[in-house]
Amino acid sequence: MWWAVDPHRLELERLAIDALDAAWFQAPEWSFGDQLRLELTFDLVLARGTFPLRLTYHGTFPASPPSVSPADGETRLSTHQYGPGGDLCLDIRNDNWSPDITGADMIESARRLLASETPDDDGAPVTAPSAHDVPMVIRLRHEVKRFYVDPIARIALMGEDIDGAAIEIGLDYRSGDGVVAHLFVIGDSDARLQPQTPRALKKSSFLLEGRFATVDLKSLAIGKIKTLGELNAVVGKPITFEEEGSYALLLRGADNLLTLIIAHGDRDDLWTYETVYAPFEAGRSGEDTSPLSTKRVGIVGLGSVGSKVAISLARTGVRSFDLVDADIFHTGNLERHEADWRDVGRHKADIIEHRLRLIDKHMKVRARRSAIGAQISSQEAGNINQALAACDLLIDATGNPDVFNHLAGLALRHNQDLVWGSVFAGGVGGEIARARLGKDPSPYDVRGALNAYYQSAEAPPPVAAGRGYDGSVGEEAPMTATDADVERLAGEVSALAIDTLLGTEPSLYDAHSYLIGFRRAWVFEGPFDTHPVLADAAVRQSFSPPDGAEVDSEFIRTLLEKAVDEAQD
Repeated sequence: MWWAVDPHRLELERLAIDALDAAWFQAPEWSFGDQLRLELTFDLVLARGTFPLRLTYHGTFPASPPSVSPADGETRLSTHQYGPGGDLCLDIRNDNWSPDITGADMIESARRLLASETPDDDGAPVTAPSAHDVPMVIRLRHEVKRFYVDPIARIALMGEDIDGAAIEIGLDYRSGDGVVAHLFVIGDSDARLQPQTPRALKKSSFLLEGRFATVDLKSLAIGKIKTLGELNAVVGKPITFEEEGSYALLLRGADNLLTLIIAHGDRDDLWTYETVYAPFEAGRSGEDTSPLSTKRVGIVGLGSVGSKVAISLARTGVRSFDLVDADIFHTGNLERHEADWRDVGRHKADIIEHRLRLIDKHMKVRARRSAIGAQISSQEAGNINQALAACDLLIDATGNPDVFNHLAGLALRHNQDLVWGSVFAGGVGGEIARARLGKDPSPYDVRGALNAYYQSAEAPPPVAAGRGYDGSVGEEAPMTATDADVERLAGEVSALAIDTLLGTEPSLYDAHSYLIGFRRAWVFEGPFDTHPVLADAAVRQSFSPPDGAEVDSEFIRTLLEKAVDEAQD
C-alpha cells in the first residue's frame, strides 16, 4: 500500500486537503475502502446545492490519479461521468496526470466541473465543454449489439437512388457476449450491390431480410424509437411480418448517419444497433502487393506451418489458392495450428479454405482432402497434379522428402517456382529454401546443397523421424516445437514466397536456402543466427520437350483424327 511505504506522501496529501477553502469544502472524513484503499468523503458546497463526494486513492497512486465519484455510488451528477454513480471525468486524467498532482487538486477539479454545469437563467442544463474526445472503442465497450459498415457499403448507402432498396443482414453471435450485424446485400436481384462482407461469413450468421429507408430525423432521434408503432410512423410505409418473423430496417437519417433496427413479428419492442463505421484507409503493409491478387499459389501440407503460411499470404494479397492435405484436425493440433476447437474433427484443408474465404470476399480456394502419394485413384491424382501445375508458385510445407520430390518434378516439368520450409525438431530453428525458374538452380540442386551442409556439420541435423536429410522415409512422428517456433518459421517461408511471387529485383534474399536459429543448439550460436547456403549449380532454364517431339505430335494427331472420324460415324 502506497500510504504504508511512503508516509511522507501521505502527510503531503493530508496537508494539501486541510488547506482547502472551508467555504465550499466541508465535512471531510478519512476511512479505508475495499482492499484497504484510502478514501475521503466530503461535501462540495456550491451555489446550486451540496454534493456529497468520495475521493479514492487507488493502489497505483501516485503513479496514477485518484478518482472522484458520488458518495452514494448511485447518483448521476454530470454529463461528464462514467455512468450513474461512476467516476467524474475531470480535467485531470490519466493522459495528463503527473505524480506531483495531489488529491486536493482532484477535488478542485471536481468543483470546477460541477460549478460550470450550473443551470442558466431559464433553468436549462448546461454541459461543461469536453476537454477530450472519448474514442469510439471506449464508447462501444458496453454495446452488445453492433452494426458494422464496411467502406464499400458506407459509400453505397450514401446514394440517392437506393431508398426502399432490399437488404440482407447477417447476425453473427460467435464472438464475445454480444452480436455483430453485417450487411451482405443491398438492392434487388437485378441490381445488387455487394459490400466487402465475405459470403463465407453467412455460414455462421443468422440471416434477415429487410429494406433501406431515408428519414427526416437525426440518428440520435432514430435511436430513441422503441416500438414498432413509432417506427412505422417514421418510415411511412407499414412493416408487416410473417408469424414470429424478424425484419431488418436500415435507416439513413437527416445527418447521413445510419441506424439498424431489428423488429420481431411477435413483439412490439425493437432492437437498435450501435453503428460502427469502418475507416477509409490505405493498406497497412506499406508496400504495393497488388500484383499478388493475380497469382495462384499451391500449398501442400496444411499443418502448423502450412496453415500459417496460407493465412499470411492471403492477408498480404494472394487471392487464389490450391490446398492439398488429407489430414484431420485433432485436439493435439490446437497447440500450434491456425484452427481452434470449432474445427476439431474436420479436414485441415477445409478448415483453411473457410478461413481464407473469411479474409476476402473475392478469394478463390480449391481444397482437396488428399495427399501426394496416397492410395487414391489415378483420376484423383491426375486432377491434383493438374491443379498444382496451373499454379504460379508451389509451396511444400510437409517436411516430407517424397512430397518434395513430387513437387520438384512438377515445378521442373511446368516451369514453376518452388518454396519449401520446415522446423527442426526441438524448435532449435528451421530451414527455408526456394528454386526459381531462370534465377536459381533446380530444386534438387538446392536440396543437395543443404544435404551437403548437413553432412559436413559435426552433429546430424535435428530432424524428426521419417524426415531425414538422406531421403529415408520412416514412421512419421509429430515435430516437437512450440507455436512460437512454428510461427517464426512460417513467417520466413511467407516472406520468401512473397519475394518470389513479386519477382523482387534485387531480391531480398541472396542465398538459395537458409538455416535459421531460434536458440543456442546444433550449429546455431543463439537466436537469429542464420546460415545461408548456396547451391553451386547451373541456373534452371525453361523445360522444353526433347528431340523427337515431332513424332509424338504426329502420333497424337493421328489419334485425334481417329476420334473425330468415330464421332462422325
